[in-house]
Amino acid sequence: MKKEFFYISNLLSVLRMILVIPLIFLLTGGSDNRAAVIILLLLMFISDLLDGFLARKLNQVSELGKIIDPLADKAAVVSVVVVLFFMGRIETWFFWVVVLRDLLILLFGLYLKSKNKIVLMSNYPGKIAVLSIGLIILLCVINDNTSELLKKTISYLYYISVILIIYSLYLYYKRFSKSLGDTSNG
Repeated sequence: MKKEFFYISNLLSVLRMILVIPLIFLLTGGSDNRAAVIILLLLMFISDLLDGFLARKLNQVSELGKIIDPLADKAAVVSVVVVLFFMGRIETWFFWVVVLRDLLILLFGLYLKSKNKIVLMSNYPGKIAVLSIGLIILLCVINDNTSELLKKTISYLYYISVILIIYSLYLYYKRFSKSLGDTSNG
């Protein structure tokens, strides 16, 4: 397990969790740190895309990585969405969709881990859903409420993101159910 911690993919996930701290600090800092926030968000998105790719490419898929990658995603997404919600920069209904999504995945994951010691890896539809949420976060940070085009773009992206979230949750539930069924039959 110690060796697995130092896999590049796992270090990227840890970095993503660490970057949440300065990101939240900058978002709530009061002054206009928009450029720094955007840079941190982009670094977090890139690390999210790279960690799984590198884990597979370098043959470093690990049980630790299966845990810390989605944990890093949830820490980053939920933290930023909560801050944007309290700042009034993200729609209330979308805030609840994101929080409930992550809560469901966390609860299903904990149940599966306790029931039969399985941790489901992140999959591409889930990554795409998180990427869509991240794009909305990025645009909500950029949005200074002066651009009608940006407001309309964000409102359309909310619905696209919800469709992606529902689809990825459906696929996650199918994998969850199959994993439960596999252990009860064996």
